[in-house]
Amino acid sequence: MTKKTNLISKLSITSGLTLAITMMVWWSVAAQADDKKHDAHHGHHAVHMNHIKTQAEAEALKPGDSIAMACSMCKHVMVQHVTKDKSHVKMLTIGQKHKCAACGGSVTVVGTGKGKGKNEEVNHVCSKCGDDAMFVCATKPGSGSKHHH
Repeated sequence: MTKKTNLISKLSITSGLTLAITMMVWWSVAAQADDKKHDAHHGHHAVHMNHIKTQAEAEALKPGDSIAMACSMCKHVMVQHVTKDKSHVKMLTIGQKHKCAACGGSVTVVGTGKGKGKNEEVNHVCSKCGDDAMFVCATKPGSGSKHHH
């Protein structure tokens, strides 16, 4: 019974966190949308979120895209706009360490063994929140209005 309750609790937290990330990134992108491009949404472009799991997926992002990382345990969300310097790639590079601003934990990017090289899927292990506490996604401005998946 306890395992079932924990699973339901984790699913609820993950669903709520995903909705929060989606809304936050949508708002961020909509605020930056070019006012000259009015469409049926009156200037608010739909946004398509992509779950990012590998360094190769992060490297494929272009300046103007956004990447978000959230912790399901401490409820902290960080959004970074992609620039030419490609500093966002470190968020998915195996061996990189990050500091969680919310809990102060040390977050290490570790490979899962699924895939090879830059195509290996990664998990984010926090010294305080535990294994796989982070969720990473990326969006491209206007991508949702052009590509319906």
